[in-house]
Amino acid sequence: MPSSGQIVTRKGSPVSFECKANGNPTPTVQWSKKDGLLPSGLQVETGYLLSINEVQRQDGGIYQCTASNGIGQPVTGEVKLHVLYPPEVSVLRSWVNSGEGLEAKLDCVVHADPPAEVTWYQDSFQLQPTDRRIMARNGQTYSLTLRNVQLSDFGNYSCLVVNSIGKDKRYIELSGKPGPAKIISPQHSNPHEYELKWVVQSVFPIVEVRILYRRVMVNTSYHHPRQWHDLLVKPSQNYNSATSERTQKYRLINLQADSAYECLIQTKNQHGYGELSDLHQWFTSPKGRFVIQNSGYTRKHSAFSLIFVVILSLIIC
Repeated sequence: MPSSGQIVTRKGSPVSFECKANGNPTPTVQWSKKDGLLPSGLQVETGYLLSINEVQRQDGGIYQCTASNGIGQPVTGEVKLHVLYPPEVSVLRSWVNSGEGLEAKLDCVVHADPPAEVTWYQDSFQLQPTDRRIMARNGQTYSLTLRNVQLSDFGNYSCLVVNSIGKDKRYIELSGKPGPAKIISPQHSNPHEYELKWVVQSVFPIVEVRILYRRVMVNTSYHHPRQWHDLLVKPSQNYNSATSERTQKYRLINLQADSAYECLIQTKNQHGYGELSDLHQWFTSPKGRFVIQNSGYTRKHSAFSLIFVVILSLIIC
């Protein structure tokens, strides 16, 4: 039940399925969901009644009740649950980097039933398709492609998605500035120096990097940061054209041994400074202990061991 074999309901509503079965001896009834788990997270539930308190979008599908009593073959019945829900929108990237003369693609992933209408905006102005502005759909992904990007194309975009039940909106920024740097250095360093390494997305070369770092006094009762060191540097960069990512590094020196440090990085290209990175923390080793990076793992040596390795290498040479 229902005898029609189908239930149509809205997201958030309660739903119950009932499966009646006769036999001698009395059959056992089990519920399952075709091609998935039940809303409870179980593979199978036993009982004539299957109830869902608040239906979610993912609960839609075909539910099966199977009756068996050990005599003959089990018997299976099916009921289809069709869930109507307002649009649910996500973006593949909330920040997209591009440059003049290049191409930029903005994507919104849309789930909606009944089907929804998608409208693109730049700031508060609705956009229409042109030869340079292409709007397309591939499955659940709606795309806005900008060809031959111009300075006027940079800014905030949004995709507004509406159906008869509700609406949703998500924002995407198109910028020529660098993205926030992602620091990929380890969390431990040698006593007095640290190789800071980061990756930043930028179509244009990075022309300047601002590094803010400071020592942090930490114990069980307080956390007291020192003054920031503010550096402007121009390290070299390796560019990956497939991802538009640039990898850079810079060695910090004159650090205090056995201490905690934290830093921020901000990069600049011809369009200006991007946003600050997330705060990154690391710890310097105690005096006399060195951290050697080798094939992805870290080994600690005493000063004596390190000197011995150097001397041995000289003897072999």
